[in-house]
Amino acid sequence: MKWPFSRKRKVKNSQGSQDVSSTQNPPTFVPRVSDPRLLAQLLSQVPEATWQRIFRYVCPHAGDDTYKSNEQSAQDDCCMLCDLRDLAHCAQVSRKWNKLATKIMYFSIRIDAVHYCPLEAVLAEKRKRKSKFNVNGEPEDTAQARVSLLCRTLRDRRDDFGTSVQFIKLPFMTREVSKADMARTITVTPNLRYIDLPEGVYQDEPSFNILKQGLQGRCRDIRKMAYKRGSERSLEALASGRLWGNLEVLELSELTMDPAVFRYALGSLYSLRALKITDMVSFHNQLLEHNERLPPFPALEEMIFINVPNLTVDGLGRYLSRSDTQKALKILSLEATGVNPSALQQILSQATNLKHLTIIETVSTSFPIGSKVDPLASTSLETLNYEISLATDPNIYAGTIEGYYSFLTSSLIANRFPALRELYVRDPDFPESLLDLAPPVPAFASDPDNSTPKSLASFHDPKSNTNRFSSNNPFASRIASPLTSLLGMKQALVVYSKGLDEEEWNFSRVKPANENGKRGSASLLRPVSSYGLNNGLANPWTEKSGARQSVIVGNGFGGFLTVPAEGGPRPSSSACEKGHRRKGSSKSQQYDIWR
Repeated sequence: MKWPFSRKRKVKNSQGSQDVSSTQNPPTFVPRVSDPRLLAQLLSQVPEATWQRIFRYVCPHAGDDTYKSNEQSAQDDCCMLCDLRDLAHCAQVSRKWNKLATKIMYFSIRIDAVHYCPLEAVLAEKRKRKSKFNVNGEPEDTAQARVSLLCRTLRDRRDDFGTSVQFIKLPFMTREVSKADMARTITVTPNLRYIDLPEGVYQDEPSFNILKQGLQGRCRDIRKMAYKRGSERSLEALASGRLWGNLEVLELSELTMDPAVFRYALGSLYSLRALKITDMVSFHNQLLEHNERLPPFPALEEMIFINVPNLTVDGLGRYLSRSDTQKALKILSLEATGVNPSALQQILSQATNLKHLTIIETVSTSFPIGSKVDPLASTSLETLNYEISLATDPNIYAGTIEGYYSFLTSSLIANRFPALRELYVRDPDFPESLLDLAPPVPAFASDPDNSTPKSLASFHDPKSNTNRFSSNNPFASRIASPLTSLLGMKQALVVYSKGLDEEEWNFSRVKPANENGKRGSASLLRPVSSYGLNNGLANPWTEKSGARQSVIVGNGFGGFLTVPAEGGPRPSSSACEKGHRRKGSSKSQQYDIWR
């Protein structure tokens, strides 16, 4: 066939010259086939792997294989129920499509209470009971009704659909009231890896014994489980090694048990990769130490400690003294623990493969300036959450936390984090302290307030007072030389700052010295845990809320330009029904202006 916008050209060959139709910039779409038989023949030649990939684009949440709950894995830019409906329509096209689409549809099942699109208003109107005998009747719980229908479908087709189910995610209220349907559902899903369970299951409440016994008897491949206050006896059952040996994620909260039993329980989990401990006073340094009579503490990729006061840097140092733990640990979160921010370097020096470090502490004492404190340094760290706040005590000096952030600023200026890309702080004025990281002043430039040009030679002169380090930083002379401060960082750094009384986080991007003040910005999302333990790592302000953006750029004359951040408006949520889309906020994005 002839493409539009084609032209003829003369070409010469052995048989003479002839006109040949050539196309400039041919379109990328496939020509429409009018013959239905030919179309069916072409579609039959498409591989099954290609169809499966297409179906995953139709319904993205059907391929969700994370261990995050229904609330944490929700997507803001689409309607999950409408996507599932479109995939169900694809399964009705042919037998081949039915086999491939249903396999994807029942891999990761997600139940939502409402449509996240304008279609919910239409369906809510249809659900109203308009009978004159029951005008004000209670509306039907749609999520609970969908769980009942799912239970009936899986029990009727247990060989086809039940064996394909590996993930089930339910709303909070639905999983609390539908425990009977959940118990019947898990009996026909032997390959289940994760399911949103009621809180009573994690606490060994008697009313949830049938559900938990069914989960232990039928679902032997569970990968994530939690044990909270009152479930010490169930945690002891893990020490036998015959229950859930493939656990990868474990959450412990408010438990009080013997340290030896605790070590035996963790030692039986050979596939454990992530551990989260919350509100446990009984967890102390001795649990991390090596003991020949007890199994070794497993080498983990992710460790999260929240409100564990008896955990100090000495215990973590003994744990990281092993070569296997140094190579394995990639994510470490410390919130309200016994680890002081001034001792973080002891952890960074041993965790050679650490990618994400979070420390959230409330301090009441000043930074130990008089003692010798090693500067922070890490060649592997990519994300640092340094959220230090002041204790709510009226007798504490307001400038107590300034020393902690000055220490961080000096470590950054000394270029000791070559792989760092994102930084989160709880100080609204912290980006101003990073002005020394902007592109350096060129040798030919002059300061408008001073006729003496600033050159590289002035930095080598000890009598020169053009040191770019701030005189208010007590760590400047001890950590880096003037020449190091001139060079600054070698990569762009994204800084999120926020005060205690602010609701919106400020976004700033510090340009490296080798970009010569090139204008630009980047809006990056905060990384979350790959194992579903992102309660202590991810917050709504990183994914759902916007951030005021700014860029620190030098103007070549000792000052800084006023440059707004680039980028479009915030993405708006979309609805899959009849092209409806929810409109985004009419307010324009706010930007900070750094001078």
